[in-house]
Amino acid sequence: MLKKLSFSMKGVCPILVIGTMSSGKSTLINALAGNDLLPSRNRACTAKEVAILVNDWKLQFAIHKIDSNGKYSLVEKATPKDISDFNQANDITEMIIEGAIKGIKSHKKLLLIIDTPGVNSMNPAHEKVTKEVVDEYLDECLEGLILYVINAQQIAVYDDNVFLTYIAGRLKKNSDFNIIFVINKMDSIDLAREKQDELLADCKKYIQERGIVNPVLIPVSAGSALLFRKVLNEEDISEFEEENFARDFSHYKRKEHSVVDQMSGWGGETDFVQIDGARYTKAEIYAALKNTGIVTLENELAKHY
Repeated sequence: MLKKLSFSMKGVCPILVIGTMSSGKSTLINALAGNDLLPSRNRACTAKEVAILVNDWKLQFAIHKIDSNGKYSLVEKATPKDISDFNQANDITEMIIEGAIKGIKSHKKLLLIIDTPGVNSMNPAHEKVTKEVVDEYLDECLEGLILYVINAQQIAVYDDNVFLTYIAGRLKKNSDFNIIFVINKMDSIDLAREKQDELLADCKKYIQERGIVNPVLIPVSAGSALLFRKVLNEEDISEFEEENFARDFSHYKRKEHSVVDQMSGWGGETDFVQIDGARYTKAEIYAALKNTGIVTLENELAKHY
């Protein structure tokens, strides 16, 4: 596909989003994009490699795709349904989504975000695709970045243990690839029973024991971040999301529930939104957004491209 679009793999800086199934990889990408770009549910829903070519100048997402006969076609204005349909279609072999990702700005390098099915010992086909993606990009690209997503509730499970050991071995062969560990679903942790710093210390030790020296860990709640961004962008949200918003906002507006020690304003005090009969200022919502850790992750990403 890149060849058809006249790009060389040597000129691409890939960001590989990997981890076990249902660790929240697609939700994390959606949180960076600020909308429901990729299908995301509480079960494995990414069946193929999905690539996103970051283009800051495109206001609407487009889809470049190739079918099983090698025929190329373009969808100028793609919807999340188009992307979901591709994910399940047997006659489409390759697709690249092109558009702006608000949390990632492409500067001197051509950035390609790769979402993968993830690994699960119960689904060898998905694991095979994920490892093929890792091998392809680490073998063909001069540099790149891995976002390794870990479910905060499932640290050191068997599937992750095996996969992380594999990734550590691959990185020894290509030291030009950097890796960031995103400890996702932090909102699912009961901080009254388990201290965040202790959880992250255990996670860091687990990663180091698998062969990664001095790992960078960033705790994140991608689901909450996505919801806050959708509200800030004044997108329509469902009744279920309205209920979740009230809960998540209550959780992250408080300083003690911040996953990072950063606060900042956004907009003016008169700039507000109405959700389920309650009024929230955008400044308050942005402060809660920062507490989810997503902005810290974006700042870390910016160091690498």
